[in-house]
Amino acid sequence: MKKYDFNGKTVLITGASKGIGKALAIEFAKRGANLALSALPKEADLLSGLGKELGESYGIKTWLFPVDLSEPSGLDELYEAVTREVGDIYALVNNAGIAAYGRVWESSWEPQLRTVQVNLVAPMRLMYLFLKDMVKKGEGVVFNTSSVAGLQPTPFHTVYGATKAALQSLSQGIRVELKGTGVTVCTLNPSYTDTDILKAEGFPEKLRWFSISGLSTPEWIAKKAIKAFEKGKFIYVPGVLTKFIHLFLIRVSPKRIVDAMSQRFLQGPGKKTRHVS
Repeated sequence: MKKYDFNGKTVLITGASKGIGKALAIEFAKRGANLALSALPKEADLLSGLGKELGESYGIKTWLFPVDLSEPSGLDELYEAVTREVGDIYALVNNAGIAAYGRVWESSWEPQLRTVQVNLVAPMRLMYLFLKDMVKKGEGVVFNTSSVAGLQPTPFHTVYGATKAALQSLSQGIRVELKGTGVTVCTLNPSYTDTDILKAEGFPEKLRWFSISGLSTPEWIAKKAIKAFEKGKFIYVPGVLTKFIHLFLIRVSPKRIVDAMSQRFLQGPGKKTRHVS
């Protein structure tokens, strides 16, 4: 298993303005990595503040790329801008993600389609673009922020879980294809984390599952993740209990039991939901 040193290397992080992306940016900066940071255009001020803070605190270079990854043109735009302004990158962190909550047939189509675009099409396209350069150089690594949702059914945010399952399969398949190139793909698979994903329209303020797994902070996830990244772990699920549940218990349990438990614990208590403007 190859170990990675990010000091002086350039790392591109999507969804970097807040949540896990921001926390990861801080951890990479602490290790001396230069950072290309991307987030939505409406979050440009947050991105600018983060870039300035990290540059001043850790003496690293930062570049800012406010791009909407839900727009197909945004993916090529990001690649071309990074290649032009930064040059080659050493690590690609596909972290941007969104979710839509509700029964699939009762929910609006656009948020579900956008979830597929941001969570699956975007990392797939960015890997397609950046991996060519990495393979040509003979070095590099992709870290995809997947989820334990990719390891089980996730009723009521089914499309989110489906995109993470597809991203998991995509990551593992590409990793095999990359064997012998000096480049690899790893995944971070956290459980529920206190980020804006849980503030999607209609998302319950509290899922029953939180009573089992708790709700992690982005900072805790990032501190655990960066150590796993440095060790080159192919798949990393933070937390002992979470590992046991998702890497063992769900795999050996009868599907009907997994489905029933998922239905019960991935619904919020009562009808109290979170609404955002």
